[in-house]
Amino acid sequence: MHSGKKYSAEFEIEIQLSRAQAWEKLRDFSQADQYVPGLTGLEITTAHTEGEGASRRVFQGRKLVLDETVIEWREGEGFTLRLHRGDKGPIPPLTEAVFEYALRERDGKVYLHNRMCYRVGLGPLGSLLHKMAIGKAVANALRDTTLAQKLFYESGQKVSKEALASARRTAGGH
Repeated sequence: MHSGKKYSAEFEIEIQLSRAQAWEKLRDFSQADQYVPGLTGLEITTAHTEGEGASRRVFQGRKLVLDETVIEWREGEGFTLRLHRGDKGPIPPLTEAVFEYALRERDGKVYLHNRMCYRVGLGPLGSLLHKMAIGKAVANALRDTTLAQKLFYESGQKVSKEALASARRTAGGH
C-alpha cells in the first residue's frame, strides 16, 4: 500500500514526425540521456530493451541514481515507467512515481504526450511541500523533458541547455 496524496502533471507538444517515425524514436529505451535535462548517463540493466520488465538506470551527476522499469508497454503508442531506487521507492518525499511516455494523433498531427503521476508522503507537510515547490518542479521538469525529447527526435542531436532554453521560450515557459 502506497502512502501519500496522489498528484499528476502532463505536457504535450506537436512533433514534426509521422507516428511511425516517432514510435521508432520513442521505443528506443537507451536514448533518454540525450534529451532528459540533467541526466549524465544511462545504462540498460535488463537483457531486453523493450516491453514490460525492461529496465534502465539513469544518473544525474555523481550521486543521484534512479531506476526506471517498464510496467506497461503499449506497442506503437507508448509505455509507462516506474521510478524507483532498486527495491525502494522513488526519491523522498515521493512514495510512488510513474512516468508515462505516449504518442497521440489528432487532425493528422502527432503529439508527444507525457505525464508523471506520483504520491508525496509526509502527511500535511508533504502537501505543503507539494504546494510550495514539488508540484512546480515536477511540472517544469516534465515540460523540459518533453520539449527536449521533441528536439532530439526531430534533429537526432543531443539537446544542449541553450537549445532547451530557446524551446522553452517558444513554448511560453521560462
